[in-house]
Amino acid sequence: MYYSATTTKSVADAARDLEASVKKHGFGVLHVHDLKDTLTRKGYPLAAECRIYEVCNPQQASKVLQRDMRLNAALPCRVSVFEDGGATRISTIRPSAMLGMLSQDPDLARVAAEVEATLGRIIDETAGTSSTAARQSLLARRATLAAEVAAGVAKRTADRAGLLEDVADSADLATADAVLDVDRAEVDRDMEEIAAIDAALQRIETNTYGVCVACGAPIEPARLATTPAAARCVACQRAAERREPPPARL
Repeated sequence: MYYSATTTKSVADAARDLEASVKKHGFGVLHVHDLKDTLTRKGYPLAAECRIYEVCNPQQASKVLQRDMRLNAALPCRVSVFEDGGATRISTIRPSAMLGMLSQDPDLARVAAEVEATLGRIIDETAGTSSTAARQSLLARRATLAAEVAAGVAKRTADRAGLLEDVADSADLATADAVLDVDRAEVDRDMEEIAAIDAALQRIETNTYGVCVACGAPIEPARLATTPAAARCVACQRAAERREPPPARL
């Protein structure tokens, strides 16, 4: 649901760099909410710094509104810079998750995926993380998968309506079931990979990326280069595959 990064920068420095990165990637800052200042002035002091940036890409916003004007309530995107546990964090709600709750339109899913990938790059650049390349690769793949899932769900819905309407006998029903099973398997496969990517992004967040979750040894660089979401080293992955079926995609 959330995408975030931790940085050693102060909130003020991260906020400055965020504005520069937002502009670099074709977005604009519509408004900045300083929650600490606002709440303190209203008599509810907030100890932690927290600034929320409303950011927007006009072209992408126009695409969304042309498809469904009701989605104006979900715009613009928001990126927050705040203090948390002594560190500075930069965070946003994933556009694919937000729009996915409001619409099943595959075209909107693709727009959300594009915006999400760009926001991820903005956050990474602002944070200055050492795992930027891996994070960007994972984000790009996740955005593609999110769009595929939305399209797959829409396809299964359409297939179900069309196939079951034309069922004439048990043979037709068996064919319809087979098609729907394939549709479901494709969506499930993509969802499994998204879960693996989210776990890898969490490991980047906690500075454990590239460390085998089974034995604690470093994961081979070549394996991470080909499979950025890999959670195990080659030896531990092979051992896991002998004990249980391997994941559809890791």
